[in-house]
Amino acid sequence: MKQYPKKFYCIFRVSKKFAAVVWNNKNQLCRIFLPEISRKNLLDIIERMQNPPVAATPGPQILHSIDQINSYFSGDDFDFKRIKLDLSECTEAGKIVYKHLQKLKPGTTISYGALAKAVGKPTAARAIGNIVGKNPLPLIIPCHRVIKSDGALGGFSSSSGLGQKIEMLKIEGVEIEESQQPPRLAPPAILTPELIENGLKYLCRKDKELGKWIKKLPRFKLATDNISSPFQALLETIVYQQLTGKAAATIYARVLSLFNSNGMVNPLDIIRAKDSELRKAGLSGAKILAARDLAERTLAGEVPTLAQLERMQNQEILDRLSEIRGIGNWTAEMILIFKLGRADVLAPDDYGLKKGMAILRNRKLLPSSVELKKEGKLWMPYRTIASWYLWRIAETQLPGG
Repeated sequence: MKQYPKKFYCIFRVSKKFAAVVWNNKNQLCRIFLPEISRKNLLDIIERMQNPPVAATPGPQILHSIDQINSYFSGDDFDFKRIKLDLSECTEAGKIVYKHLQKLKPGTTISYGALAKAVGKPTAARAIGNIVGKNPLPLIIPCHRVIKSDGALGGFSSSSGLGQKIEMLKIEGVEIEESQQPPRLAPPAILTPELIENGLKYLCRKDKELGKWIKKLPRFKLATDNISSPFQALLETIVYQQLTGKAAATIYARVLSLFNSNGMVNPLDIIRAKDSELRKAGLSGAKILAARDLAERTLAGEVPTLAQLERMQNQEILDRLSEIRGIGNWTAEMILIFKLGRADVLAPDDYGLKKGMAILRNRKLLPSSVELKKEGKLWMPYRTIASWYLWRIAETQLPGG
């Protein structure tokens, strides 16, 4: 008779539901069972396993895993990096797929076809789908982020079905069109008159302190710049970094004048330009390197086109743009707000937003980026509107001051 290594399990509460983890004697997680309404149903599933684990009291490492799972479903900050996994019973192909899935950040999705291409098997989307469906560690290995190429959510192997997948994507800020059949990703929300009106009412209702400022300050008005070229929009943000608006505008105009292009510039222009010319226009050495990296990546097809940007989720745009030299999260977030007009963006590292939050909450100290991000969840899915008011609040004195 084949001898199986001993495994253990623990059922724990997640909000009003029950979840479970299975681990081995090395404190590595072997299985995760996502939240179920019935503890008995969950126990039945565990007892029907080929080699049923034994109920046990978890040690510190497993307790850490349980805490992080609870944090995830509570909408709090979480970190799965320290959780050790046992994939010894998975196929080699499965291990490769699961390793790639672990790289996907919350709020991002990938199609089965794109995942197949990413692991070097571009014609094996169906086989990749089967591997994803057998994932023993959902959530830690985020198979819920895999969708169909047309935006439909596809299936989900959890016993709670597609509803569980929708819940998890929503926790991560992904908008879902549940009224569609089958359910699919919603187009990224952009600022429209109707959305702004709904957003103002929502924010006044959800945050009384912010609501008082909304009624006192001028009505929300955000003029977004139309993007004719993602390359040029990103080049402009590189030029503007760490400069006053007036100085940056002067330098940017000089850069454009190098090419006699009626205000337009393309990647080849930047690649062909001499460093001395760009320096004379006012670009620093670091900005020249960033501009050249942007140009090379654009020509290589690594920078999304405008059509692609319009379909991409916010987090996916942040991840893609932040790969470019000189483009950090803050710069990418400004692109989302001021170039793409996205409705639900918060830049937690922004000084003006931190100052505005301190005044809003009548605090002497500025909040940390983590604190601002956590408080900002109250304003979803209208964080861009809330941010605009925080910037306006930051320009004022303290109430009564």
